[in-house]
Amino acid sequence: MEPAQFLAAARDGFAAMGERYAQLVENVSQTSIAIPGSEWTVRDAAAHLAGSNHRVAVLAGGAASTVPTVEKQFLDARARKLVAEIPETDGKKLADQIREGLERVMTVTAILPGDQPISFHGGIRLNLAELVSLYVGEYLLHGYDIAAAVGAPWSIDPGYAALGVHGFRPCYSAIFNPTTAGELDAIYSLDTAGTDPFFVRITNAACEAPSKPGSADCIISTDPVTELLVMSGRLSQWAAIALQRLSFSGDRPEIGPRFRNLFVFP
Repeated sequence: MEPAQFLAAARDGFAAMGERYAQLVENVSQTSIAIPGSEWTVRDAAAHLAGSNHRVAVLAGGAASTVPTVEKQFLDARARKLVAEIPETDGKKLADQIREGLERVMTVTAILPGDQPISFHGGIRLNLAELVSLYVGEYLLHGYDIAAAVGAPWSIDPGYAALGVHGFRPCYSAIFNPTTAGELDAIYSLDTAGTDPFFVRITNAACEAPSKPGSADCIISTDPVTELLVMSGRLSQWAAIALQRLSFSGDRPEIGPRFRNLFVFP
């Protein structure tokens, strides 16, 4: 997909999912409800994206991120601090804040090229289309969390999930955990429907994402919704395998299940 087309699709997904997320939040009467499996409440998740929208607009406008690392403990502490800076608890008012930031992102990105370089957290290099796509994934995942907490429906469109998966890919090398690699020497191919081919090479306890690695040792095949949920830890890979939504092939399919343990999703 050409950068302009990629950004157009990403902006479409961002606008659609941002509004849907705002509607979900404004219909929650009690935002102190805890999100299952998380330390956050519905309010926290809503405040998180209300603030993130403005930070995305700043990055899109050309400012470099000052966040030095994407290490999970650091980002968790930072997120708690930023969420605490938004004291609002009313769902409708939080939804208004989300929409305000959403409009700002759409305005800033309307006049920029999709391949504009972005200096993201931890020195990660993205382009604008990837940045917006990454936050489409954020809306999908945090909407999933809130819906689970309040018992609301939250279907995930595969096309939007594919955007979220694609936007996150430049982050793999930064979230690699070398202590889990051992002596592993392998090339993985992530074959996710609706996305371009993506490869990860693990060798000498290091990780890189080569564009043309030759043949892959293990091919991980899945649909984009499953990939987004498994990647982020919302769905166990073992459950996805049992549901026949995740499979491994190639010369070394047995190393497939190791892949998820090589990374710490922030």
